[in-house]
Amino acid sequence: MSEEQKKKQMIHNLLNRKRKMDMKIEEKEDQKPSTSSEIKEETEEEIEEKKRNEQKYEKAKKALLFEAKRAKERADEVGPQGYLKPKSLGTNKEFLRRTIESTMPRRKKPEQK
Repeated sequence: MSEEQKKKQMIHNLLNRKRKMDMKIEEKEDQKPSTSSEIKEETEEEIEEKKRNEQKYEKAKKALLFEAKRAKERADEVGPQGYLKPKSLGTNKEFLRRTIESTMPRRKKPEQK
């Protein structure tokens, strides 16, 4: 097969899959419960769970957008490396502990008699 025929075949296959998916969706929409006993009503707990999930989703979405905005600003300032998240400098805990200990007054042992 030539390159052009392969592309046509791929597009044809894609369109067929799309049509099949559309037909399945239409079939699902047509199927509705026939009696009231088949209709499931959501409980308050399920509604609350959905609200919590929506809030989590929105919070995550905001955080991602905020981080993307900051990365863009960093990239404008320092170039492509700005998109990388900056490596936060971790505190050297041992150095900090020794520094604080050296500034503290030393305790003298009580004199023994």
